[in-house]
Amino acid sequence: MTLSGTPPLDMSYVKAWDEGEFIEVSIADFFRDTVTQVPDRLALVCALTGRRWNYRELLAEAEQVAQALLGEYSPGDHVATWAGGSADILQLHLGAALAGLVLVTINPASRADEVEYMLRQSAARGLFADRMFRDMDNQAAVERFRAGLPLLRRSVYMDEWPALCRTAAQKYALPQVAADSPGLILFTSGTTGKPKAAVLRHAAVVNNARLGSQCLGLAPGGVWLNLLPMFHIGGSATITLGCFANLGTQVLLPVFSAEAMLDAVEKYGVTVTMAVPTMLVAMLQSERFADTDLRSLKTIVTGGTVIAPELVKRVKQATEASLITLFGQTEASGTLCVTRPGDDMERITQTVGTPLPLSEIKVVSPATGERVAVGEIGEICLRSRTVMAEYFGMPAQTAATLDSDGWLHTGDMGYMRADGYIQITGRLKEMIIRGGENIYPREVEDVLAEHPAVSQSAVFGVPDDTWGEQVAVAVIFKPGAAASEEELANYLRERIARHKVPKIWRFRASLPVNASGKIQKFLLTEEVLAGDEK
Repeated sequence: MTLSGTPPLDMSYVKAWDEGEFIEVSIADFFRDTVTQVPDRLALVCALTGRRWNYRELLAEAEQVAQALLGEYSPGDHVATWAGGSADILQLHLGAALAGLVLVTINPASRADEVEYMLRQSAARGLFADRMFRDMDNQAAVERFRAGLPLLRRSVYMDEWPALCRTAAQKYALPQVAADSPGLILFTSGTTGKPKAAVLRHAAVVNNARLGSQCLGLAPGGVWLNLLPMFHIGGSATITLGCFANLGTQVLLPVFSAEAMLDAVEKYGVTVTMAVPTMLVAMLQSERFADTDLRSLKTIVTGGTVIAPELVKRVKQATEASLITLFGQTEASGTLCVTRPGDDMERITQTVGTPLPLSEIKVVSPATGERVAVGEIGEICLRSRTVMAEYFGMPAQTAATLDSDGWLHTGDMGYMRADGYIQITGRLKEMIIRGGENIYPREVEDVLAEHPAVSQSAVFGVPDDTWGEQVAVAVIFKPGAAASEEELANYLRERIARHKVPKIWRFRASLPVNASGKIQKFLLTEEVLAGDEK
C-alpha cells in the first residue's frame, strides 16, 4: 500500500493513499448490487443443517423478512436480537436493512439484567430472542423485565419467527434507505467496563468491509467460513458484507467447534476464514486435523489478542494458507489496520499492519493529545468516514471518544514503526501506573510468552496504597509444563526493568474472555481484590 510521506517516517502519522473510493450506498443497495451481479451463485450455506440459498433466493427471503418487519415497525425504529447465530438471524439482519430498521445486536450469553440495560440504552422497540440459550430461560427473563421497558412493543421468539415471515402480507413498499443513516447498533465488548451502544452508519460498515476485503488479495468468488458470532462486528459486517464485496459464498457455522470447522473447510472448499487464536489452537489440537483436507484454505485472518509466533509457524506449516493479522474495533465499523499478503513472520506476529485505504492513523500522547515520535508509545487514533456516528444516548462518552476534528480515540496503546506498521502494547485503561512509572502489559506478556513453560499470560493492575497500582499477572502453562513464581519472576528480572516484574501471581487453567475472545482483565483485577483463586 502507499502511505503519506516516504518511510522511514519521523512522526506517528500515516494516511493510506490506495486507489479506491468511498461509495455512498446502504447495506440494502449493496446487497442488491451483489445479487444483480451473481444472482445464481451460491450465497449462503448453513453448515449445521446443510440449507443453502443462491443470491436470488437469499434476497427473496430477506425481502419477505422486511415485509414482516414493516408490518410491526416503521423505518428508523430500533429492533434487537438476543439469539445465537443462525441463518434466520442473518436473514433478519438483511431484512432489517431492507426495511430501514436499525438492528441492535445483543450477545446471546448476556444475562437478564444486562439485556434489560441494553434494550433500555438502545431504545429498542422490538426483540427477537431464543426461548432458551444454553442453561438460560430467556422467555422467563423477558417476562420479568418487559414491564420496565415501555418502549418495547413486542418480543418474538426465533422458533416462531420463520412462520410469521411466511404469512406476512406482501403490501409494503420497501423504503429507500439513506447511505448515511444508522444501520446497526452494536455494543462495545466491555473489556474495561459497562458496554456502550455504538451507532454505525450503513455506508460506514459497507465501505469498511469492502475495503478490508480488498486488502486480503482474494480472487473473486471465494468461499468464506463465518466462525464469528452475528452480534459481533466481525460476523455481522466484516465477514458477511466482505463476502458480498468478494461476490463470494458464506458458510455459516453458528456454533464453533474445531471438528465442525475442519468439516466445513473440507466439505465446502473454504478459501478464507477469520478466527481468533484460540480457535486456531483448537483446530491444530483436534484429533481430526491430520486427516482433514485443508488444501482449499488460502487465507486465515486472525486478531483480537496477541498472536504467538509459534502459533503462526504451526499454522503455516500445517496449511497452505496465508496468515493475516487484523486490528479492529466496533467504533470503527470493523477494521482499522491489517497486514497484507506477503508480509513476513515478524510483521504478522509483532504488528497489526497498516491502515485501510481512505483512512488516517496517528499516535498521540494521552496527556497532551500531540503526535508522538515514531517508536514512542501513545494512544492510537483513527480518522475515517467509517467511524461510528455516536454512542447512542451518551453525548459525554461520544465527545470523549470522537474529537472535534473527527478523530476516533481508540483507547488502544501502541506505537508506529518507521515502516508505518502499528504495534499494539495494550489498552489505555489497562496501562499500569506504578509509582509514577507507566507500565504496558503487552511488554511483560511478550517476554513471558518466550518462557518454555508459559502458554498464555495476562498482565493487569491492582490498586495499591503505597505505589498507586501494583503489577499482577495470570499465567496459563502449556500442557504438562509448570514453573514457580520465583522462577518466572527471575526470568523477567533478567530481561525487563525490575519495577515491571509482577508482584502478584495467579496460575490458572483459563482466562476470562468475552464472546470476541478478548481477555477481560477487569475481572482478573476484581478476583484479586476479592481474594478469589481460579
